[in-house]
Amino acid sequence: IAASKYNSQPIGTGPFVFKEWVQGSHIILERNPNYWDKPKPYLDRVVVRFVLDAAARAAALESGAADLANGTGGIPLSDVERFRKLPGVEIDTRISPYLGSHQQIYFNLDTPALQKVEVRRAIAQAIDVNAFAKTVWYGLGTPSASPIGKGISRYHDASIQPYPYDPKAAEAALDAAGFKRGAGGTRLKLRVLYNPFQERRAADFVRQSLGRIGIDAAVESYDFATYVTKAYTERAFDITLESLTNLFDPTVGVQRVFWSKNFKVGLPFSNAAHYVNPEVDRLLEAAAVEVDESKRRQLFVDFQQIVHRDVPSIELGANPAITVLAKKVRDYGPTGEHIRGSFADLYFQP
Repeated sequence: IAASKYNSQPIGTGPFVFKEWVQGSHIILERNPNYWDKPKPYLDRVVVRFVLDAAARAAALESGAADLANGTGGIPLSDVERFRKLPGVEIDTRISPYLGSHQQIYFNLDTPALQKVEVRRAIAQAIDVNAFAKTVWYGLGTPSASPIGKGISRYHDASIQPYPYDPKAAEAALDAAGFKRGAGGTRLKLRVLYNPFQERRAADFVRQSLGRIGIDAAVESYDFATYVTKAYTERAFDITLESLTNLFDPTVGVQRVFWSKNFKVGLPFSNAAHYVNPEVDRLLEAAAVEVDESKRRQLFVDFQQIVHRDVPSIELGANPAITVLAKKVRDYGPTGEHIRGSFADLYFQP
């Protein structure tokens, strides 16, 4: 199966059919004349270009050489306000309800120093989440201290707030936990990874924050495939900045992260922290099958409260959802999938 030619020449029944893939350059999709939902699709061809340089992507969108870009494949966040003023493009900041954008920081609970909840709480007190949102996200995200973000409003517990930013209290807690500053001012050293779907400056923000309380946080930067191996197979990290979306329901997008039975070495985007709490397992399993909506919500609220106290993670919230499109583009994301839909409805209006 791994050697099948259909891995690079897929066959499907969607609105477009595969035509060509030039690695590192582009993919061409052509209109499917046999698509079931006629007269869709309205486009004859879709060309997906791989442009690694953010400045080059911005230039292509500004000049009209590209019509649509999203997320990490779009423009730098620093360019958003400038692009809002351009006559030929629009900025869409809608969050896909299917995707449930969310980012977080996970502790590796197999790291001896991080097995102490006092240490994890001290680190949480050293990271100003609101300042993170303003500087790293340019104020374009939606901070949320709960693992169930505000995007899933019916289950989000708004009473959960970030641990108060208090470096002095964090230092006192680390002293009490047995991690006093050494001769060089360092208490301990931690390895920091980050999923490339998070900004590098996010990892730098964490490094600088921890440095202020005497933690030497060494940031390691990898391409996506190597990152996945380092984090989920080799488990070669102490802290990792992740981008595990909530998806459309907590049982699908959130349970995988905190359910002890989903700690499986080599399984990407699972329980990276190796978090184990029998009561959390019970709540998640009960919520997965509960049909009474009010009871299900209470199960998720109880889950959020416990996780917040245990601090296996520092929740950041919904990262900016920035889609840049030419003004002629219409109906590119009419469903809950947003830009991850089929483009069957997309058309150009001169």
